[in-house]
Order: sequence, then structure tokens, then C-alpha cells
Amino acid sequence: MEESNHRIAYALYMKKKWVYGKDEKNVLESKGIPVTPEEFDLSMKGKIFCPVCTTPLSRSPDMAAVSTNSRTVHFKHKPTYSKILCRLKTKKKEGLSYKTEEEASKAVEDEALVIVSDWMSTPPSDDDDLDENGEFNQTAIEDEDGPDTEIAIGRHKGREFKLPSKISSVTALCRDFDKNLHRGYHFPGSKFPMLLSDMLFDTDRITEDTDKKKRLFFGKIVDYRSLSKRNIVYIESEEFGEFKIYTWPRFDERKHIDGKSKGRYILFHSSLAWEGSIPRCFVDNWGQYSLLPKKYEKNIISYKQKI
Repeated sequence: MEESNHRIAYALYMKKKWVYGKDEKNVLESKGIPVTPEEFDLSMKGKIFCPVCTTPLSRSPDMAAVSTNSRTVHFKHKPTYSKILCRLKTKKKEGLSYKTEEEASKAVEDEALVIVSDWMSTPPSDDDDLDENGEFNQTAIEDEDGPDTEIAIGRHKGREFKLPSKISSVTALCRDFDKNLHRGYHFPGSKFPMLLSDMLFDTDRITEDTDKKKRLFFGKIVDYRSLSKRNIVYIESEEFGEFKIYTWPRFDERKHIDGKSKGRYILFHSSLAWEGSIPRCFVDNWGQYSLLPKKYEKNIISYKQKI
């Protein structure tokens, strides 16, 4: 199976000996330390594993220091285990495929695939979205059961399966963000499910030719302005200088997005529009956008360097 570089957002590093095919997977999942390609050093050689299929990984290039060309640094599966199936080995951007409805349903049951039929229009509770440590609390991200949804996920074009869905939020994606990068998602307006890592679209990549289809954008906040009705979150954009997100003040307050959020990363699902020569979007639902917790910024920065 052909493998695209940079699909593996992090590896699980085991300080104590752990052997693939012999030791329990749950030990690796509970005791393995997530490390990005940039955090890898030679002391970890032979002790890093894929967080999905759990086979041993290597880092390329295999050196203690990060390559001068940071875009080349990545984890990869070892050829010895080439016959072991793993969704992180699929070709980039082609989407996830399932042979049968049972296989797809099992992926949903195992939370390897999440079907989002809609974004929450309002918060799920009256509680604050953040706990005392600044992390999202469970009530802020609690999904609702959505309708069974026809999703095109067969190996042959046009084949569809009916699968259970969730009414969710981008906040849910940002909680355990590193793990979610390796999960498959189908968002409202999507043609087929893809790994979250393949769906992320950097606002720095927007050009005049970028189409208006709905995407999961991410970018760094550079400014914030409160207006009489809407607020504007200004996002970094190399091509145009800025990208405007029009938000609702009551939602920003709950999400703790304000002038102090400069320098933070934000994720938002929307279609692209234009205000003269400036790209913009409107987020009308509470579930369409969220700040990324600071502890996951290393993952988004690592990803940003490689696209």
C-alpha cells in the first residue's frame, strides 16, 4: 500500500520495552508518550510505534537534529510490516474506503470514523465551555445523535452506505486533537470521509482561485474587533494580509475568544467568501469554530510546516 509522507501526526514512544504482536495494545495506548517528528531524538530509535496499527515506526531523516529542510521530517511505517493494514498508509486526499457496510459501521463503532451530519446551532448546556485549567469540559462538547446518513464510502464511485451520525462541534475536534488527527471524518457538505489531518486547510494557502466549497480551515489569530452586532476575528493570511471571520459575541464570550486570543490558533468549518479583495467567512452556528488548546499547537505547527 502506497504511503504518503507526513500523515502520521505523532508516534507513541515507549521508554520500557514493548513488542508489536506480543505485548498488549492497551499498554502502548495508555503508557506511550506522543512525540512529533520534530521532538524525536536518537534515544527513541526502535521505541516508537504507530498510534493506529501499533507497528514500529522510523523517522526520516534518521538523525538527532531536525533537518535543515523541516518539510522532509516525518515518521513512516517500516517495510517489514508493509502487509499490515493501516488507514495512515492510504494515499493522501483520496478519502477513506470501506468494502462493506459492516466494515464502515464497525469503524463508526470503534470511533475510527465519525459522521457529522450537522454542527450544533447552540451550546449543549449553560455551563462554561472551559474548566479551571482552560481545557474543554465534557458538557461543552457532548454530541447529539443525528439521523442515519447516506455516505459515499465504497471502493467504487457512487456506492453509498447509511451510517449513524452525530450533531457535533469543532470544539469536539479540538479536544484530544492529536488523536483526532488520525480519525476519519465526514463533515456537512463533504463528498466522502477523510482523515482529519487531510481535511485541514491552512488560511495561508488561500488564493484567488480557491473555490468556495466548505472546508475545515485553521489559522493564527492576529487581531480581534467587537462590533455592534457581529465580532470580527482576524486570521493570518500570507497572500491577502488577513482573513476575516464574522462571529456572534455571545458565542465568542463562551469560547473565551477576545483581544487576548492573539497568537492562538483557531479552527472553523465554513465556505469561503470575499469582501472586496479580502477573504472572509461567517460562522452562524456555535459548533462551527473553536480555539485550539495551546498544548496541541505543536501538532498544528508541525502540520503547517509540511503542507
